[in-house]
Amino acid sequence: MERGLSPLIGHRLLVEQRQNWRFILLASGIVLLLVAYLLPMFPNRITDARTEFSGGTIVEMAFPALIYDQFYIQSKLPRDESLDNVTIQVAPARLGGSGYGWLAQALSAPKLVPVLSFVVCMLVPLAAAAASLALLLLAWSSKFGLVEGLVGIAFSLALVAPFALALSWLHQFDFSGLLLHLEPTYLAPSIGFWIALLATTLILVAMTALHQESEQPMVTWWALVFAVGFVAWLLVKTKPQPYLEIWRFISDGILVTLRIVVVSFVLILLVSLVGGLGRVSKSPVIYGIASLYVELIRGIPLMVQLLFIWFAMPQLFDSIGFFLMNVSPSLNTIGQKLVDLRLSPFTAAVTGLTICYGAYVSEIFRAGISSIHRGQMEAARSLGMSYLQAMRYVILPQAIRVILPPVGNEFVALLKDSSLVSVLAVSDLTRRGREYMARTFLSFETWIMVALCYLVLTLFSSRAVELLESKTRFER
Repeated sequence: MERGLSPLIGHRLLVEQRQNWRFILLASGIVLLLVAYLLPMFPNRITDARTEFSGGTIVEMAFPALIYDQFYIQSKLPRDESLDNVTIQVAPARLGGSGYGWLAQALSAPKLVPVLSFVVCMLVPLAAAAASLALLLLAWSSKFGLVEGLVGIAFSLALVAPFALALSWLHQFDFSGLLLHLEPTYLAPSIGFWIALLATTLILVAMTALHQESEQPMVTWWALVFAVGFVAWLLVKTKPQPYLEIWRFISDGILVTLRIVVVSFVLILLVSLVGGLGRVSKSPVIYGIASLYVELIRGIPLMVQLLFIWFAMPQLFDSIGFFLMNVSPSLNTIGQKLVDLRLSPFTAAVTGLTICYGAYVSEIFRAGISSIHRGQMEAARSLGMSYLQAMRYVILPQAIRVILPPVGNEFVALLKDSSLVSVLAVSDLTRRGREYMARTFLSFETWIMVALCYLVLTLFSSRAVELLESKTRFER
């Protein structure tokens, strides 16, 4: 479909166009969904659970807002015991178990994190309705008709809304088929749920038909990020032993990994800028130093550099320190500081990544600066600018747009290569995975979870780089 051929985009809609069946179906679905959230959706809830094991171990749990971690308790068997019996108590939910009542109940829970996924599942259909309503009102009132940019957002939310509703019901018994089997009548969804499911289906059908009026793709690469994250979350919920236990063990390693990557990348940009300017410098000394750094560092593997910084550099500091102390007594203080100097694992990791990636990104900066026509520099100098002023105000702003895609790719590569810092005793994501595997010998499950975590981070970073690139792209 060529741009401008859609009868609903680019101009004010006529009366008969506003009464198009797709708009009517969309409006019906929105109204039906908002009404459904006022009706009982899950009228009963599990308030207490008692889990008994064959060896006499008993675990009792109370749930003031929503059940959670019960499936994990059932799956995590004590040593030499098996699951014997599970009993639950069911009570009426607040506000008749309506959708809005469940949202209020979950948001008022003492701990929000355990019920956060349920809140998201309940909010997604409402978000789909809100986006569809905004699209509908703008299409009816705007002089541009159907807003093409909003179509993709509303369609994406409508696509996941029915699944989000189904997952919200699974939360009621913590994804445990055993609990559902204990009280199937009380835990069955009520009329509000089925009406909401019908409403989200109507919205999806209408948005699918309206999406054909736009040029936007049905599925973008952002969906891959969501899909991988959803797979990891589903593993945690449907098989909490061992995936929930693995997640809780390695989650702090994700923060350490992100901290190392962000700090290293900032320093890499600074080192690369200096290195790139040195590589295009007309001074033989500056050019030689920058070129020597790039050639030497790029010829040594990152792992070797990290091991050198962690194990060999302290010996280098000791040798320099003892040499200074032997040269002159006045240098004893400096020499002793070098002897006592030891890098922390975090500092050694950041230093190694900065030195290694600084050499690679320096070449990217050099190529970006060299791609700008030399006439730009000559024009800037003819206006009275110094060399540094011309670089800062004329050359580098243009070069940044050229180097942004490869620099973004280096950030994604840095995110993956940060796993190598685990050899320095840094408790990053990889090392936490190794520690858990050493404790439990669950190698397949552990590395599946670690791989999914890395995949979510790298896919999200790649999409963010693409978005940033699209916002700064220009015709050359």
